[in-house]
Amino acid sequence: MEKKINIKALIISLIFALISCALVFGYIKSLKKPIPETKNIKLLAASRNIKVGEEIKPEDISTVDVPEDALPEGIINDRKSIEGMYAKEPVIKGEPFRPERLARWEELALSFSIPENMRAISVFVNENSIFSNQLRVGDKVDIIGNYTIKTDDNKEVKVSNTIIQNVEVLAVGPNRIRYGTGENRESSDDSQLPRSITLCVSPKDAEKLAYTSAFADFAVTLRGNKDEKPVETPGVFIEDLLPLNEAGGLTDHTGGEQ
Repeated sequence: MEKKINIKALIISLIFALISCALVFGYIKSLKKPIPETKNIKLLAASRNIKVGEEIKPEDISTVDVPEDALPEGIINDRKSIEGMYAKEPVIKGEPFRPERLARWEELALSFSIPENMRAISVFVNENSIFSNQLRVGDKVDIIGNYTIKTDDNKEVKVSNTIIQNVEVLAVGPNRIRYGTGENRESSDDSQLPRSITLCVSPKDAEKLAYTSAFADFAVTLRGNKDEKPVETPGVFIEDLLPLNEAGGLTDHTGGEQ
């Protein structure tokens, strides 16, 4: 006797077979599709640990290849916007540069501009001291003290002597911007002359300047931008300018005495 064929079961099996074939075919076809290429870009990162107050130089910036879609948000990835800036917060080696951790030189606290074992001291100045407002932050100056000395016989002797040499100007008034040329250099404005300058000096020179500004008088002389050598000077007395005779009067170069 012949067995009866279950038509319904056969149809269901055939449907499952077709679905399986379709799935296998779709999977094989997907394997043949090219994988889209991921575009890499150069991420700028710190090449060393950068301390607070340190200037970021070209050699402090390294590059790392990262996928474009993996670039961290809120970072600075432009060399021109990083070089010459200063670390306002520590930057760890390999870390990208973030704007909140960088600052311009004048935006840092003044203390970061003072080298080790040096001091900042401000003194009052007048128009002559700052060369009609031509003195700039970063300039180097000497200080000449003008004193009146009493001798043992109660005579007053006036002397001028260079007491401090080759000190840097940290600020002119409240301004700490380093002036350059072109659009970064402002013209002098005699109507807004600063009342003080801040100098970077040694502790000993700070004492000299404090005494001189309180009990005597001083003048500021500007150095050339490449002149750093100290100069020994004996100072100037009135006799060096106006020779006196034995009686203490001015010598008359015509042959007589005054």
